[in-house]
Amino acid sequence: MNMKVRTQTSFFTTRLSTVLCLFLLIQGCSFFGGDEEEAFDVPAELVDFTPMLDVNREWKTSIGKGHEGQDLMLRPDTDGETIYAASFDGNVMAINMKTGKRLWRENFDMSFTAGPTYRNGILVLGTNDGELLSLDSMTGEIIWMSEVTSEVLAPVAIKDDSIFVRSVDGNLASYSASNGTLEWISSHDVPRLSLRGTSAPVVISNAVICGFDDGKVTAYDLTDGSLLWETMLTPPGGRTEIEKVSDIDAPLVIFGNEVYAGSYQGALTALAIESGNIIWSTEASLYSGMDVDDDVVYASEADGTIRAFSRFTGREVWKKETLLHRYPSAPAIVGNAIVIGDLEGYLHWLSKEDGETLQRTSIGSDKITSSPLVIGESIYVQTDGGNLFSVKAPNQSSR
Repeated sequence: MNMKVRTQTSFFTTRLSTVLCLFLLIQGCSFFGGDEEEAFDVPAELVDFTPMLDVNREWKTSIGKGHEGQDLMLRPDTDGETIYAASFDGNVMAINMKTGKRLWRENFDMSFTAGPTYRNGILVLGTNDGELLSLDSMTGEIIWMSEVTSEVLAPVAIKDDSIFVRSVDGNLASYSASNGTLEWISSHDVPRLSLRGTSAPVVISNAVICGFDDGKVTAYDLTDGSLLWETMLTPPGGRTEIEKVSDIDAPLVIFGNEVYAGSYQGALTALAIESGNIIWSTEASLYSGMDVDDDVVYASEADGTIRAFSRFTGREVWKKETLLHRYPSAPAIVGNAIVIGDLEGYLHWLSKEDGETLQRTSIGSDKITSSPLVIGESIYVQTDGGNLFSVKAPNQSSR
């Protein structure tokens, strides 16, 4: 039986137990194999450093019950003035981004596992029961609710009047943003073993692009779901089923005319948006994700290594192992630094130039799975414990 299946009952019996075993094996042991004595790798100790920038905590608010141990990437979104956030236990909140004051709060009898995504006055969220929910961003009232084919673990993408949803059973589907009706659906095979997680779809021009558990990045026409191109990042390798896992769960990043994709136990790859042709590819193992600027791709690898690559050639610019086995979030670029969360609730600011630590601050003891949301000098972080923090790092010093 595939690990990602359509029914809720089978998800919480067969798939969850198998995934937990897989994660115990993979996260407990070295992400790249390793000997038995290397099992249960200890997180790297935090080393002393000379602070190079000031960080101020602005406000904190509780969104709802946490989701510790489930590695959900619930992440806030914004319309530029308001922060929207959701919790696993059914809360959705709108918060003034400057003051942290709650504007409205609604609770629903469902478990949110993806979102919210804001666009054009609506918020869209996914649940572990395969529900898709559209809310009025001004009031939190339900506009419509639809069923999708299985659990939703990645934020949706919205373009014009269409919502694009990636579900754990390998489907990518388009739904009407007006009423939630299904417009088209396309399916990918799901390997017998796969990690818990899915890559979020991204839209550009006439295409929606998504990564899948079979290691392929695929582009579809927005209007009818017809195939535009499909590229395998790396062929499955290894001798065991675990060694062959090569999911694309890290969010894709579009920058310029390229789409950047990373697979677990596979590669970080730059693809041409128009054709899917590989521009460059380098060996890497990504799960949480990356960020990109004009010149460099910054990536958090599955074992906690942070690496920077030339955006044009894929050549490694620098590599740091200061967060080894600390399960870092995807990096987010803020000024002259990248900011990364870890399993103990620390935020780490690393220099874009050489990866040296510029600052470190604790926002509690809960793990930070989702990448920080950066808006100007402010950084918004939702922890796995259900809290939302706003911190600011003004007047950064370049190195």
